[in-house]
Amino acid sequence: MNKPLLIATMMAGAALLLLWSTGECEGEGDAPYSGPDLIDQANALIDDWTDMNKTNAAGDPNVYAFLGMLRVSEGTAGPNGYRTLVGGKLFDSFADHPRIVVSLPNLGIKSSAAGAFQMLARTWDGVRAKLGLPDFSPASQDAAAIELIRQRGALADVRAGNFARAVEKCKKEWASLPGAGYGQRENSLARLQTAYLNAGGVLA
Repeated sequence: MNKPLLIATMMAGAALLLLWSTGECEGEGDAPYSGPDLIDQANALIDDWTDMNKTNAAGDPNVYAFLGMLRVSEGTAGPNGYRTLVGGKLFDSFADHPRIVVSLPNLGIKSSAAGAFQMLARTWDGVRAKLGLPDFSPASQDAAAIELIRQRGALADVRAGNFARAVEKCKKEWASLPGAGYGQRENSLARLQTAYLNAGGVLA
């Protein structure tokens, strides 16, 4: 297959994926969320095509460090991070996403965000079904976060140590990343890069 035809095929696939994903409803009370767009989907397909012979992403030191950085950014880096609801309270069971909608009057929103990566219930449901995850355990949360990074077309950049580019691609997935634009607290790129390096990440 020649290169232009391959790119056209990938773009068509991305469009179909986007149309499929727009059927997902927002969780009750959750703030607006920008799902992966056509560019994200195309980048993800290209990542899949170029990354298919690499080792499991969960075992990659840069991926591990990027996940650690996300926990710092989302305020869940402590020992109870995988059990943390938005706002700081804890939930008890890893059987499933807790699906507790928390009111955040300072931000004027309600959110079901939970766990180490503060995933909304609707986001979790989509990734859980896609990956066949059995529960909301730390291992499942990590796998889901890696899939969200992949869906944004950023996984290859994470693995390669293209830190700033990966953060840019993921900013619509995590409101705490610089430039996210959701009206919530955003961390500086410098602070997050330090967290990434402290977790063992390597820059390109």
